[in-house]
Amino acid sequence: MRTYRFQPPQGSLAPKSRQRSIRESFWLHAAARFVALLVAGSGALNLLSLMGGPVPTEMPAWLLFLFPLDLAGLSRTLTLVSGFAMILIAAHLWANKRRAWQFAFALAVGSVAFHLLPIPARYGWNPEEAFSSALMCGVLWLARHRFSVGSEPPHLGKAGLRAAFAFTVASLYGAAGFWLLEPVEFHHNFHWWDAALRAVRLMLFWGDRRLVPHTPYAAWFLDSLFWMSGAVLFYSGVVLFRPVVYRFKVNWAESALAKSIAERHGRTGQDFFKHWPDKSYFFTANRQSFLGYRVSGHYALVLGDPVGPESELAAAVTEFRDYCRQRGWRVGFHQVSADHLPVYEALGFQRLKVGDDAIVDLDKFTLIGSAMKEFRNTVNRLDRLGYRVERIDPPLADPLLADLRRISDHWLEIPGHRERQFTLGRFERWYVQATPAYVAFDAQNQAVAFLNLVPSYDPALATVDLMRRTPEHINGLMDYLFAKVFLDLKTRGIHSFSLGMAPLSDRNDGTGISRDERVVYWVLKRMPFLFRADSLRRFKAKYADSWKPRYAVYQGRLDLPRLALALRRISEISPGEARLDQHIGVAA
Repeated sequence: MRTYRFQPPQGSLAPKSRQRSIRESFWLHAAARFVALLVAGSGALNLLSLMGGPVPTEMPAWLLFLFPLDLAGLSRTLTLVSGFAMILIAAHLWANKRRAWQFAFALAVGSVAFHLLPIPARYGWNPEEAFSSALMCGVLWLARHRFSVGSEPPHLGKAGLRAAFAFTVASLYGAAGFWLLEPVEFHHNFHWWDAALRAVRLMLFWGDRRLVPHTPYAAWFLDSLFWMSGAVLFYSGVVLFRPVVYRFKVNWAESALAKSIAERHGRTGQDFFKHWPDKSYFFTANRQSFLGYRVSGHYALVLGDPVGPESELAAAVTEFRDYCRQRGWRVGFHQVSADHLPVYEALGFQRLKVGDDAIVDLDKFTLIGSAMKEFRNTVNRLDRLGYRVERIDPPLADPLLADLRRISDHWLEIPGHRERQFTLGRFERWYVQATPAYVAFDAQNQAVAFLNLVPSYDPALATVDLMRRTPEHINGLMDYLFAKVFLDLKTRGIHSFSLGMAPLSDRNDGTGISRDERVVYWVLKRMPFLFRADSLRRFKAKYADSWKPRYAVYQGRLDLPRLALALRRISEISPGEARLDQHIGVAA
């Protein structure tokens, strides 16, 4: 097996320059994190100023210098709004959101003016806090390139509806609370209209001097309204920082370009499914490489390695990672080959073995000898019963397609069987009609089982996709079908046959096992009901001579559950995607 060694792109930085760049990146990253903490602290001080007395008389000067974005001199409403806004902005500054940087920079500039201008409600001008805000402006400006994660364009209509809904729910809570309170709490008996009016006034921070709590419970209730108001503001502001929403649609022009790249640079049968129309496509800047991916829960999952010149593999992965980062998505790759692991590891990805491709060596396959006695007996028995296997090359005739559809529908009725996507194909008329099929017929010339082959972009390798049979099949039917297929492909000069991946098939505690793999395998061994792959491995092991490992690569250990959840969601076929045939017909 040829090993792919990662080589840095030509023209990369010299060692000393690279080290200097790493140090600069570290300090800018630290500065960005520090600014996020300063903004969060400033927001907390604004909220504390509303809960107690004025901040300047109760807080030490060094704390005010450290957290200069306090607006305690303004009205209670503006102070509260700004406090919650700063905490929200700080959370997204920590996530390197570009829009959060824009808001934070505007707040810092505004804070400089606020501390220098003579505002009557303010307790005087404060050059120290103005200087601290100016320093924050400088740090934000120097670290501006760290904040590159994009957000969904804000939809003011949606934000308004969300705010109105949240405000209504909070107001109903306040009105019900006042109406249900005993008169002893505020020395007042609230009627329902009075309760609703007071709740709305408090939710809008207009205040009500007539409300004097006389019990601890009444004081707590007023505080709860305060925090409910803040929660409404926080909830309404979240829409400003939502990650870019992924919207899938079939793009036939991009699909054709991806197919042409796969025809030039494809290496395996998996590359065929990378330009299957159930995926979105990402092309490198020079349009020479592409990735097939889907997004679920703001997690972009790529099938296998990029397709294109091997020299561009690292660049393709880097460009796609940056593309996802700008949209607020995390990124992972599923079923990458072992040869390319050094590329991903050099770019900071972690890996987890997810299974092995079962490979049959057709040069060695034969029905002669004691080791193949079981296969030989099965083939001879079904031959005597009148069974036969035929290869039908595309385009497949309509009557045959109807028979294959019937077999597929019956197969899907078997418990546990269903159509999936992303990592493999599904029965679509346009797809099956365009691929070679091996069909098993019984003595009554009735089609009872079939499999189809997909383009593998390797003339010496054949790859199977759909393998289906009728439920009332004779014992040994699939062994018979595969034996006939192997012998026929061998006569056609094909050297290897891929049966596809057996998920999580190798669970040994051997050398080279990563810590994440040990944890996953430990869980699966003790809770086998979570994932049953043993039967699939046993089926493929009957034919396979060798196994090629496949890996998932991801950005951080906490991404592993998100990758698994995204894979499950993406593999399921939603009702809107259940009929690709009609879209293909329109495109044709």
